Amino acid sequence: MRAMYLGNYFVAGCIAFSLLGWVASLHPIAFRAVLCLLGAIAIAWGLSWLLDFSLSKLLKISVADLQALLIGGFAMLLIGLGVFLCT
Repeated sequence: MRAMYLGNYFVAGCIAFSLLGWVASLHPIAFRAVLCLLGAIAIAWGLSWLLDFSLSKLLKISVADLQALLIGGFAMLLIGLGVFLCT
């Protein structure tokens, strides 16, 4: 059951990053806005890796689960960027 939820979040994340890529291709200002958003996401992702022990206590999940979510988030980003670059 838990794998099904994680799979759903993964697919939703891939769709969201693909949508951001599509919005970025519409107009140069939208491209800059999406780049700023992706930059903020990258900073938050990096800080999550640095602060994983304290963040896992705050979210009340294990460190391994948090790291799995972060790796899944990175995979979603790569798939979304791949769709953006291939269109």
